Amino acid sequence: MSVQALPPYLALALIAVAAIVALLYWLKPPPRTIVVASSLVWDRVLRESHPSPDRLRWWLSLLLATLIAAMIVSAVLPPSAATPGAAGSTLIIVLDNSPTMATRTTDGATRWDHAVARARALMESRAVGTQVWLADSMRRVATPAFRNRDDALAQLASLQVSYGLAPALPFPEQFAAIEAIVITDGVSLGPVPAHVRLESVFESVENAGITAFEVRALPADPRRYLAYVELFNASGVEKRIELTVVGVGGKRISRVVSVAPNSPRNEMVDISDFGGGPVRASIAMPGDGFAIDDVAYSILPAHRVMRVALVTDGNAFLEKSLQVQPRVNMTVIAPARYADDRNYDAIVFDRFAPKARPHVPALLFRPSRAEWLPPRHKEIANVSATSWNTVHPLLENISLLDLSVDRAAVADLRGRTQDAEAVLASRPGGEPLIVAHEGGVRWVSFAFALDDSNFALHAGFPIFLNNALNWMWGEQAHIKRGLGVVEVPVSDARVMTADGTELPTHSTGGGSLFEVDVPGLFTVVSAHQRLRLAVNLLDRRISDVNNSRLAQVKPDPEALIAAKRSFAFDPWFALLLAAALLLLFEWWSWNRRMTV
Repeated sequence: MSVQALPPYLALALIAVAAIVALLYWLKPPPRTIVVASSLVWDRVLRESHPSPDRLRWWLSLLLATLIAAMIVSAVLPPSAATPGAAGSTLIIVLDNSPTMATRTTDGATRWDHAVARARALMESRAVGTQVWLADSMRRVATPAFRNRDDALAQLASLQVSYGLAPALPFPEQFAAIEAIVITDGVSLGPVPAHVRLESVFESVENAGITAFEVRALPADPRRYLAYVELFNASGVEKRIELTVVGVGGKRISRVVSVAPNSPRNEMVDISDFGGGPVRASIAMPGDGFAIDDVAYSILPAHRVMRVALVTDGNAFLEKSLQVQPRVNMTVIAPARYADDRNYDAIVFDRFAPKARPHVPALLFRPSRAEWLPPRHKEIANVSATSWNTVHPLLENISLLDLSVDRAAVADLRGRTQDAEAVLASRPGGEPLIVAHEGGVRWVSFAFALDDSNFALHAGFPIFLNNALNWMWGEQAHIKRGLGVVEVPVSDARVMTADGTELPTHSTGGGSLFEVDVPGLFTVVSAHQRLRLAVNLLDRRISDVNNSRLAQVKPDPEALIAAKRSFAFDPWFALLLAAALLLLFEWWSWNRRMTV
């Protein structure tokens, strides 16, 4: 290091100590008065022993004292404590904030807590003017850039563990000559460039997680439901894990299972006795270090038998399609014999509509005229659908691209918006082909009969019937997503948590975005739609918190020897050693009368 590169405070300290030592040497103690018999003898002795003033010994003594003091000051205030070292005045720090960094270590803090503390210490050890590039693997820092140390410290406080993205290492271009440090647990990050220093915060912990959870009906009996749960033991030894599945009304099933080390185990839990609604699976294991994968949520559909009446003069295909629907107990009634809707949960009308509005939900195919229905506008022929609402529960997973209708009686909805009637499909010009009424008792009306279209031949027709029955029952459709930034296909949606808290959302062209960082059930509401959302982690790569390449790193004997060797010649130690040697030399030279 050159003199110009010295920190200002160290240069001032060296100048001050040199000035103090010189000042001390210029100070002369008062002469002592000694009474002798005669001064003539002593004058002659002094002239012979000190023929002339010897300034060389005085300058040599001053030089030695100044060097000793300067070395001691430099050792106490080493320049490496306040300068960025070989990297100059710039520093790159990348923190790994992938999900596994939320793992709790044995001291109670998380790996992320340790990473933040280490990054803060690294930055605070640098000079105030140091430029720091602070970035994170999950891109919470959208546009990393070099900024002063204090701004980087403030930015560090805003970072947190994130979910939903693949971890990456964002580095600036041409950074090979800059000191770069990555702080990670080594679980999710890929390869690190060779010249980048790796700071490990990995510590092996015990963990078990739920890596799969789904509620499904038995194919042989659609009225029976099983909860399929996959458990994963990330610990190095076999663990006994308690699994609990909880449903509506306090229904609970618990069991304790043994899971082999670093292995999954599948469990099936019969939840047929549970009522329709939310289902929560959770696990418990002593010493579990990663809590966010210990719980998962799903929705159990209502599985009671539904009494359905089909009012028709004869439609064998529609009758057969309804009979094969799970949980449907169907009765066929001729229009002339239809009296009321008592004793039924829903009614399907084929080319017929009663004079009075039904008291139960209804599905109508080309209904006859009735005052409670929108009035007919006109008859049309050779119709196709040009637009349909793909996010509505009735048309979920349904395409009307190939729909062909021979004849249809389109309705006039003008002036009926107060009745909460929504157009689900329309022909060119916006004339409605499918209309749904969501206010009060629900009903959905088709402008055409099944016999006048190819809709019954579509592969999605059985799906539509199932959607329609669920929608008429009032069952909310549900979707599944992972943690992180969640997108749902509902425009201008409001998203509520289980306790009624509304989450901030951002509308996109055809949906809504919001962020979720804990598993749970959420309700998504829009003007014409309401659905349930289950957000879970369910990722074995994340639950495997001990699968770190840093876990296999062993101390290198050669590196330890090199470290000890470098420690012996650290600058501060070398300066103190040199000061001690100079003190010995000064003592020897003084005793030899070479210095004053």
